[in-house]
Amino acid sequence: MSGLAKLLTTIAPPPAQPLSREYDGLEFRWKMFSFRPNEFKFEAVVLGIVGFYLSIYFIGKLINNNRAKSTIKPFELILSNQFSSVRELLSSSPSFWLLYATGRRNLLSLHLTISLLPIHDLAGLLIHFIKSIIEPTYDNSENINFDFTLGRGEFGLQGEGLGVWGIVDKSALRETREKRWDLTFAKLNDSASGFPITHALFTEHVEITELLLKTPNIGISEILNNKEAVSVLKYLLISDIPQNRPSKGSLNSKSKSRHIILSFYKPNSKIQEESIKLWIQITLNIIDLIGNGNKKENLIKPEILKKLIKTRQLVDEDLNKSYKKEQEEDKEPEETPEEKRQARKKLEREKLSEKERKKLEDLEKKRELRKLQKKQALSGSGSAGGR
Repeated sequence: MSGLAKLLTTIAPPPAQPLSREYDGLEFRWKMFSFRPNEFKFEAVVLGIVGFYLSIYFIGKLINNNRAKSTIKPFELILSNQFSSVRELLSSSPSFWLLYATGRRNLLSLHLTISLLPIHDLAGLLIHFIKSIIEPTYDNSENINFDFTLGRGEFGLQGEGLGVWGIVDKSALRETREKRWDLTFAKLNDSASGFPITHALFTEHVEITELLLKTPNIGISEILNNKEAVSVLKYLLISDIPQNRPSKGSLNSKSKSRHIILSFYKPNSKIQEESIKLWIQITLNIIDLIGNGNKKENLIKPEILKKLIKTRQLVDEDLNKSYKKEQEEDKEPEETPEEKRQARKKLEREKLSEKERKKLEDLEKKRELRKLQKKQALSGSGSAGGR
C-alpha cells in the first residue's frame, strides 16, 4: 500500500455503525431519523477548522480592504488635481491593490500599487514572519508604489533623458538591487555628500546628480534634509532600462519605455503622509524638467549623452549575442555525411521485401568476410617478409 493510501486510511473516519438502542447522550429524533452529535466528533473538528480558516480569510480580506482605502485616501486630492482621469482602486488580491491615472502633460500614465501583509492567509502570514526572522535582508514591509510612465515606444517623452539615477534605502538595498536589472547601469555611492547616511545614491554620471540637486524649483536637496520625509522613502528611481533583463535579445523600440518610480513604506502618521505628497510633487517637477528639456535642448552635455547612448548600444549587442548563442546551443546538431548515408540506407532497406532483405544481408556478410580474409592475408604476408 502506498504512503498516500496509508495516510488516507489513518485520517478517514471509521465506517458507520448501526445505532445502538442503549444510548443516554444528546439525541435529536424526528420520525424515522435520529441525530446523535457525539457520533460525529471527527466531522465537527474538520468543519470547525474549515470554518475558522474561512472566517480568518474573509475577516482579513475585509480588514485589508479598509486599510487599502485608508492608505490611498490622503493622496486622492493631489492625484485628482494632477490627472484628468483617475480610476477607482481595484483589488488584484486581498493583499495587493491597483490604481491607474492618466491625463497630464509630459506624462503618459501612473500605475499605483499597494502591497499589504497577507493577514487573510494564516499560512502565508506565518511564512512571511519566519522569513523575516531567519533572513536578515528579507523585506517584510508594506509598501505603496507610484510608477510614472513618461514615454513608451513612439508615445510620450522620448529623447535620452537622465539615464538611470536613484536614491535607495540601505536597509532595502540588497533586495532592490536583486530585483532591478536597471540598477546595474548606474554606479553605487553609499556615502555621497548631501545625501542622508540611511540612503545610497545610484547614478551614471555625477553631472546628472548635480542637475537634479541644483536646478531651482525641483526640491530634492531640500527634502533630503527632512528626516521624516527620508524615513518613509524606500527608493526613488529614474530609468529608461527594463526592470528585468530581457531573455530574448534586446527590446525593440516599441517596447522601450521611460519611468520614474517612487516606492514608500506604508505611512503610519500624518507627517509621513505629507512627506509622500512632497515626494510626489518633486517627482512631477522632475517629469516637467525632463519634458521641457527634451522640447528645448539637452539637459546634460553632449559628450555625456553620447556615453549613455553608447552604453545602451553595447548592452543591446551583448543581449543579442547571448540570445543568438542560446538559440544555437538549443539547435539539434546537423547530421554528418556518414549518418545521412546510413539513414538513407536504412530507409531503402525498409522498402525491400523480406526475401530481398535477407538476400541483401547475406551479400553484406559475404562482403565483410572477404574484407576480413583480405586483411588477414595482408598481415600474414607482412609478418613473413619481416622474418
